[in-house]
Order: sequence, then C-alpha cells, then structure tokens
Amino acid sequence: MRELTLAEVETLLKEGVAYAQSQGRPSSIAVVDFGGNLRGALRPDKGRIANILIAEKKAWTAVAFQRPTDMVRDVMLPGAFGYGLQHTDERICMVGGGYPIFDEQGEVIGGIGASGGTIEEDCECCLVGMRKLGFKTEFVNPLAAAKK
Repeated sequence: MRELTLAEVETLLKEGVAYAQSQGRPSSIAVVDFGGNLRGALRPDKGRIANILIAEKKAWTAVAFQRPTDMVRDVMLPGAFGYGLQHTDERICMVGGGYPIFDEQGEVIGGIGASGGTIEEDCECCLVGMRKLGFKTEFVNPLAAAKK
C-alpha cells in the first residue's frame, strides 16, 4: 500500500475548493491518510470555521468505514443494524460528502471530505479532484445485496 503524495493532497484540496467557488460556495476540503490522520485542509476566504472540522470528520469516516459517508448513513438510521454507532466515536460524520481513496490494488490510502455546500455540492467537491487524479469514483454499497 502506498501513501497519498503531497502533490495528490494539494490537487485534491485545490480542485475541491475551485469547484466550490465555481458554485458560489465557500466550502472547505480536508484530506486524511489511511489512518485517518489529517494530511491537509483548505478553507477558502469567507469559509465557515466549523466546515474544516466537519470536512475532516467526513474524510475520517470514509476511511474508517471504507465507503462514502452517504453509505455509512444508511446503516446508522433508526431501525438499521448500525443505529447508534454514530454515538460511539465523535469523529463519525454520517452526512454525505466524504469518500475513501483507494490505490491501484484496492487498498484504502486516504479519504477526502468537503463541507460548506449542499450534500451534492460537497460530494462533487471531493469527486472532481479524485477524477483528475484517476482515483476510483464509482462505489457500490456493500450492503445493497443484503437489502434484497
């Protein structure tokens, strides 16, 4: 397993903030490594200070659960088998806008999170840089088969 390079981290941050600004949003972006440790964060001018922490939590959650945060949310809703997990660790954020980053061998090497726009905008803030770098951006919910 490899680590995210500094150049990759910078690209993810800059591309995400640029997309947000193109949508008129002051969204913040955070990137963590495979252990959930912060590698970089970017809060644009007029970005809310709370958004950095929220973006970092989304990135951490995506790494911890190895899936996008909107898929984490599905297992933590009332009645779902993971309901209550969101109260076990203060770093868990089950709001869409966080993605795991996989290497070429399918290993999680980091995560990215965005906060400051709509859920759809936050998701795109993450995906734009991931696409540019050639990282996986299509995810299948591993629990989808269990729902059938």
